[in-house]
Amino acid sequence: MSAVRREFGFAIADEKIRRFFRYWLDKRGARRYPARASLDPVDFPYVLGDVVVIEAERSRAGSPWPWTFRYRLVGTKIVERDGYDLTRKTLDDLPEPQYRERIRATWIAVCETGVPAHHVRELLLDRRLRRYEVLVLPLASNGEDIDMLISVQRQLPSRPEAVPD
Repeated sequence: MSAVRREFGFAIADEKIRRFFRYWLDKRGARRYPARASLDPVDFPYVLGDVVVIEAERSRAGSPWPWTFRYRLVGTKIVERDGYDLTRKTLDDLPEPQYRERIRATWIAVCETGVPAHHVRELLLDRRLRRYEVLVLPLASNGEDIDMLISVQRQLPSRPEAVPD
């Protein structure tokens, strides 16, 4: 069993996501979380189009959610795949309500626990079947208090359709 699986309880299938996760671990060093400033996009051109950087802030009193999220950067491959760019917009601007709430739940869990999230998902968005693997990692300017997230989302090949007998 790998150290990653032992420490975090998940196995990453996509080699490029696995490589980025090792990079995040290296940049973390002895701190709980690396700072966004520690990550240099020049170091990860192999996933740059698949990266989403999210500002995470504790919500003000009266908000229905404990955290608010703003997209700081959405990779070009994700923009092409989705057909819209959420850069500089909030999570509430995401047009698909069910998808938005699934993402919100994942991001809140990462912010509340500090534990990276990993999923392989298959969902229907705008009448398109999407299969992807996603990794969401916490970032903290001071190494302790999460203030950003970075996510790598890579599309997986579609499953072959079942052939009727």
